Amino acid sequence: MKHFIPAWYSDSSWWKDKAVPFYNKKLMTEFDDMISLMNMHVENNIEITFIVLNYIPDLRTFLHRHNLFEVSYTSLFDEIQGFHHSTPKAIDYRDLDWPENTEFVFTPYLIKCITSTLSYSNIYFNQDGYIVWIEDFENDTKKRRYLFDDRGWLSAMRTFDDKGNELEQHYMTIDGDCILIENIRDGSISVNDKYKHRFNKEKYDNMSEFVEEQLSKYVRYQFNNGDIVIAASDIRHNKIISNQVRNENLCFTIFTGRNKNLSEKELEFIRKGKYWLVDSQVNEYALMNYRNHHALNNQMMMITPYDTQVLPNRSSQTYETYIGLWIDGLTDTDIHQVLQIMIQYLKNNEGYRLILLTREDLMNVSIWIKEEIIAINSKFNDFDSESDGVQLFIEEDHVDIELIKIKHVPYEIDLIETISILRVMIDLNIEPDLYLQICSISAGIPQINISKTDYVKNRVNGYIITSKEEILSALDYFLLHLKNWNYSFAYSIKLVDEYSSFNIVQKLNRLIEGDVLNDK
Repeated sequence: MKHFIPAWYSDSSWWKDKAVPFYNKKLMTEFDDMISLMNMHVENNIEITFIVLNYIPDLRTFLHRHNLFEVSYTSLFDEIQGFHHSTPKAIDYRDLDWPENTEFVFTPYLIKCITSTLSYSNIYFNQDGYIVWIEDFENDTKKRRYLFDDRGWLSAMRTFDDKGNELEQHYMTIDGDCILIENIRDGSISVNDKYKHRFNKEKYDNMSEFVEEQLSKYVRYQFNNGDIVIAASDIRHNKIISNQVRNENLCFTIFTGRNKNLSEKELEFIRKGKYWLVDSQVNEYALMNYRNHHALNNQMMMITPYDTQVLPNRSSQTYETYIGLWIDGLTDTDIHQVLQIMIQYLKNNEGYRLILLTREDLMNVSIWIKEEIIAINSKFNDFDSESDGVQLFIEEDHVDIELIKIKHVPYEIDLIETISILRVMIDLNIEPDLYLQICSISAGIPQINISKTDYVKNRVNGYIITSKEEILSALDYFLLHLKNWNYSFAYSIKLVDEYSSFNIVQKLNRLIEGDVLNDK
């Protein structure tokens, strides 16, 4: 049995919930290597389980969004609080015990419940329409926050001082008792007297110490000989996991989206895992150097955490020829140079269009880029006429052409939809975006890169350039020669099978399960 341990953590205190009202939700992907690897096992009918170390009251709706709702899991906080597995259930705020004559005021963001002349409560909802929390105010000062589980239970209560600063968080049982009290100021954890017999200590210095104790119980009672733990490498929990799981049963996954810069401190604890999975050449080289420097014998394998699937390609069905340019990771100077190279190329080839792709919110994209795009498009659409009459006639039917546009692709589905109309994809990062490369293979479109990877073969399903000046010749190679584009498409379809979920799972099994079987 494989036990996955994800790192779906808050940016502040890792064990805290990330639930926020819908209007505070950042437009960014939740997708990571753990979600992808678990889905691959599900697709191939392989039984797995996963362990959630942190407090996630909206876990069920999260799992539903990522097709993992049916997967067996253990939440340490569910075990502590006595909550059992059940389907999500929305709470009707009208069923709560409100004071008589409470007035409900509806706004686009929340429901304000006026309970007296000096007190009121605000009800906040998440993106799925569930109550995320209710806050009580007295004399316009926040006093309490009630956090609700997506199964319809009161999960925790947070208290505030007279200035509205956080004091404590009380974790509730299914019966409404307080079982734990977290002192938010010093981080200590106190156990309610009624439940002291269930824990090793009455007070813990911090939540990490408490979580480690609960994980040790899980490992002791739920693990069988030969079970494997595949843990997302995260500096916040690596020590806890490596302390409780035997080295020969432990595999850490190093994912670029989470492990951007591998520090010595992070590597110190993943060395205790016998197996390492990496998703990029940069991380692979860093781990190889670390392993050689410390004379370690950890087994390492580079695999894509994303599987390929045949995606629709509608590029031949559109009148325009769309070229994609991935701008995340590029400097302003890089983007400016590429735009200058591309402008005349687009003007000289009727019907050619350039789409800049980014996961960043468009509000965070450099102002000059947006202004440059407006200026280029405006100049392209300017036209002169011999007479004012003709000018007016033309303007009536004229539709401005977007020679260049920028598109926000925060989620996987957004990227997939956009790639389906592209004819060529350009990514000039030193380490090309892995998910982008897999999507391009799945859609059968050639890629232009400045670095070699295992996923692109030069002049077959892509073109490896040595400088930005070669972009145009690379584009011509695929756009002016249909034979080259068709060959790229056919080769990519072959790669879809090579990087399918079945083959990735089999490769992982050969590394881990085969080794365990040999040890027996």
